Amino acid sequence: MQILITGAAGWTAAAIIEAVRRAGHDVIAFDLPGAGCNAPEMRQVGTIAGDVASFADVAGAMRSADAVIHLAVAVEEGAYRSPGAPFAVNVLGTYNVFEAARRAEVGRVVLMSEAAVHVPWEPGEWLEAEDDWRSDPGEDHLYDLTKRLQEEIARDFCATFPMTAVVLRAGHIVDGKAGVDPRGCPLEAVDYARGGWVCRYDLAEACVRALTLATTGYTAFHVIGSRESSRRFDVERTERALGLRFDSRFERYGKPASEVVPDPGWTA
Repeated sequence: MQILITGAAGWTAAAIIEAVRRAGHDVIAFDLPGAGCNAPEMRQVGTIAGDVASFADVAGAMRSADAVIHLAVAVEEGAYRSPGAPFAVNVLGTYNVFEAARRAEVGRVVLMSEAAVHVPWEPGEWLEAEDDWRSDPGEDHLYDLTKRLQEEIARDFCATFPMTAVVLRAGHIVDGKAGVDPRGCPLEAVDYARGGWVCRYDLAEACVRALTLATTGYTAFHVIGSRESSRRFDVERTERALGLRFDSRFERYGKPASEVVPDPGWTA
């Protein structure tokens, strides 16, 4: 298949591009002009420069796609201090992806979401909490709100049109193979969200499997490698449905799953 990947110049996207190509698919890499164009993985695939906030740009990239992996999200320094960038990239960008896919008859979108958007779930209550979501009242409010709105856009398109969305609610994304976070900091020195990490290569494998999963409509899965996460999120369901085996379980870094929270700066 021809797979359109938005936000393709991001750190997480590098592993996903590699996994998608290894699975035998072709990649159409879509990101802002000049973003990561010299990265090795970008030089090996077809690239289209554009902005997800522009429907014309997204529609143009969608013309030759068979499916989409939508990673694009506002990541610039200070982006969440005001609503402009979060709503333009996260919300309008996601609408543009689904509407362009609908018009081009691209029936499947894999949407990168968050495992926990500051939802005060208790262990074992994740299903009951699905409709009891609320965003963080502090500095992460715009991030939480716009990420949730991405899911609601996906849900609405699948309920209204014959489309399929596989939503992957990722934990805090790190590199379990290299033992570093997105900034290159050794995981031994990272206290953030221990108990809720996922390796970017395991997440990439989940994306590949989501492309061909036998499902229709809207489906969401929690994708977290840390063993502690199973106390709070139904990771076993993800493993069964996707046939996924997490290579990085982070046993030596473990902390309680109650510390699982998203990191607005490093989702994609």
